[in-house]
Order: sequence, then structure tokens, then C-alpha cells
Amino acid sequence: MQKFDFDGAVTMHRSWKMRFHLALDAIRGPDYDTQPLGDDAQCPLGHWLAGNAGELERFESARELMAIHRDFHRQSESIADDIRKGRVVHLSDKPIAEFSVLSEKIEALLLRLKKDLQTAG
Repeated sequence: MQKFDFDGAVTMHRSWKMRFHLALDAIRGPDYDTQPLGDDAQCPLGHWLAGNAGELERFESARELMAIHRDFHRQSESIADDIRKGRVVHLSDKPIAEFSVLSEKIEALLLRLKKDLQTAG
């Protein structure tokens, strides 16, 4: 199995809420392409999960993480689309709050998967 930086992935996914805050103005332009945000295989975690799916499928934490991670990226794309269309303008808006919940779930699942992999040896 490929080695993976779990702590870096936790940090990266924690930072997404701040990225949306900083990107509010940039995303509003009609030329901003939000599609890559929705592709969970484009980030390092998604790439690692896909590349090791066969070995990871025996871990419940990995299966849950794959599903939540996919939802996380779909929600990211949806939020960026909403921002670009002027629908989401505050970090307290419901889609961003829901996104934060997904982010917290990813963080917990990453830590659980890291422990599961260490236990499995």
C-alpha cells in the first residue's frame, strides 16, 4: 500500500472552510470553473483512496471515508456554484454549515483509518 500523510490530509480538509471564505469574490466570476472541485479523485486523499481501494475496502472506516469524501467534493462544487451565482455569501449559510459537518466527519474518519491501518500492521 502506498504511504499516506494522514495528518496533512486532516489539515488540508480543515482548511477548506477558510478557502471558501477567501474565495468568495474570485468564485463569483462567470468564468470560474467549479467542476474540478467536485472530482474527489483530484485531491491527494482521493487519489490515494482510489489507488489503494482494493486494500482499503476491508476497513469500514475506509469505506465510510470514501463515501463522505465523495460527498465533500460534491458539496464543494455545489457551494462554489452557489457562490458564483451569488446565492451563498456568508459562512453561516446552510450549505457551508453542512460542508463543515462533512469536513469534521472526514477528519474523524482519517484518524480512525490511520489507527485501523496501524493496528492491522
